[in-house]
Amino acid sequence: MPPAPISITIKVPPRAHQRLHEMAKPRGYTTTAYAQLLFDAAFAARVGQERDDPISDAELDEQVRLVFACAGQGDAAAIAKATGVPAARVDRILQALRDRRKRR
Repeated sequence: MPPAPISITIKVPPRAHQRLHEMAKPRGYTTTAYAQLLFDAAFAARVGQERDDPISDAELDEQVRLVFACAGQGDAAAIAKATGVPAARVDRILQALRDRRKRR
């Protein structure tokens, strides 16, 4: 069993918090959950840089898109193309994510 995640606290300017909220709400995320997605994408990009993996802005953009695709954002065809997962399975995953959010 993997270890439990450790919480950390960060400070953001009020305008950044408001923008996070505005981006999160229509997607069905809390501000905190959306910030977590952004952190995960940025962290993945930074780890790649530290490993001396060459990274361009286009590569970073793609990594960010993949994180959000895995979180159920974007259309099924784009997610299927980006991840290599069959479109029918992506549709089922997206529906399960929508159903889960409704139950919260």
